[in-house]
Amino acid sequence: MPTPHLAESSRPQSELDALLLRIRRCLYPENLPVAGSYWLKTAYQEGHKRAWWKKLDQLLTKALSQELPDSPSHQVLSSVHAWIRQSAGLLAGKTTVPGPAAVESLGTNLDPDRLAPYLGRLLNEWLPAEVAYMLVDESDRGRPEDSGIPVLAMAKALERLLLRERLSPGTLEMLLDPQLLSPRYIYPAHAEILQDVVFALLGRTAAPVPCVMPATLLGVAAEAALPRNYADAVGYASLVQGADGEQIHVPIAAGQAAEILKGDPVRIASIIVTMDGRWWEAASLQSGDWHSVVYRPGGRLRIDDTEDHARLHVPWPETQLRWTGASPFQKPFELFGREWHVSRWEAGGERTWLHLVFSRVLAVPAAHPTEERFHRLRPAFVDMAWSAVGNALAAALRRKDREPIEQLRRAELIPLGRALFGLAESVSHWRQAKRETIETQLRGVRYLEGEVSPVYGRVPWGVLPAQVRTAFLKTRPDSALLDLLNEVFDSVPEALRPVTRREPAPVETTHSTSPSQAA
Repeated sequence: MPTPHLAESSRPQSELDALLLRIRRCLYPENLPVAGSYWLKTAYQEGHKRAWWKKLDQLLTKALSQELPDSPSHQVLSSVHAWIRQSAGLLAGKTTVPGPAAVESLGTNLDPDRLAPYLGRLLNEWLPAEVAYMLVDESDRGRPEDSGIPVLAMAKALERLLLRERLSPGTLEMLLDPQLLSPRYIYPAHAEILQDVVFALLGRTAAPVPCVMPATLLGVAAEAALPRNYADAVGYASLVQGADGEQIHVPIAAGQAAEILKGDPVRIASIIVTMDGRWWEAASLQSGDWHSVVYRPGGRLRIDDTEDHARLHVPWPETQLRWTGASPFQKPFELFGREWHVSRWEAGGERTWLHLVFSRVLAVPAAHPTEERFHRLRPAFVDMAWSAVGNALAAALRRKDREPIEQLRRAELIPLGRALFGLAESVSHWRQAKRETIETQLRGVRYLEGEVSPVYGRVPWGVLPAQVRTAFLKTRPDSALLDLLNEVFDSVPEALRPVTRREPAPVETTHSTSPSQAA
């Protein structure tokens, strides 16, 4: 069923306007192919008829005539236009287009308090691992390798990770919450790609205004008179539209402002970074009813992933030909979900630039660190292994033989894969299969799972092909099978959870009870 948004804006002009607005709001131009591709994917899945696509074709022709041929916007629109025209039979009405791809309502719901660490690991750990797995696989097939990581490959990897997790629509919605974002833990370019993928999974073509805030402190000059807790104050910064453009105001106490003003000249040299990827330099101290350090925008920071170790080029708020005394770069920098150390620095003109090299991934602190960690916190190779089992199982069911399972690269998972294949075949023919047969298959899976669970954990529910999961949901097994199903599989939908049995209330008696018995 289409979302309300799509029902309201299904006209070609409205959808094209949404794409154009999305292009204009794109923070990182290199991400524009993702915006165009996933907008088109969403529009295609809506199942529009020939007349709709013909009208869109005309509108795109007009829009292209108004864009500069060498602009990124023109390139995106041209790619979308070319796909529509080259797609066999789309404009002729001969292609069967799919209906709306509704997200499964029975999916995994994550606790809101755990979304921030989940998002950090998704973008900083699991995404690079998934991309590496995909690119290595493509390289094995003889496909050419590009320098760096293609943005469309990153989008596809994120889509695979989210679909594999089977997150519910409500959880996908929460992943778009700006309050989860921080430039300390999230790289804005990756957050922008994630947003495009999530919108497509939710069936939306429009996107909101990108977030500028919050901000995080990058560095403070050695001679700056800023307070020691200034990094905390940056967390309360606000975006202000001044007479000569955007400004960031970082609030400080009146006493702190007075201490800064004692210096001659006033020393507030510092750099902050905002959630839209820009760095901002301290420009002035504002005093009056409110006291704040005022920042003006610089450029946008970009991670360079074309080498073995990711690199980042950042400005430093003081210029030196040489450093006397202790180097100010002893401690690592924490930015964009990564820890960085300085490989070298260079002074040119009025600014010093630092060349940072990736050290390690930062862990996003959970709101309640004492709680049990949610199930998705596991090594990336585990997800890759289960993904391979799921793909092999689906292929085996299509072919009606176990050969894809026998070809699994991780030999220790092959016996379990065979058992899952037997279970899937039985469940696919539930009417013919006896209950005892399915129970036997489940017990076999549980036994073989025990041999690999110390490394790989329990079998994720999403490993089962969609038709098998649907069969379980439609048939609703008895309580004994439900208990067994939940012992074997991780993240079973709520509809297949065992019903909690209530213990009978104790019978009240009139005779006295000894203290030991009462205890």
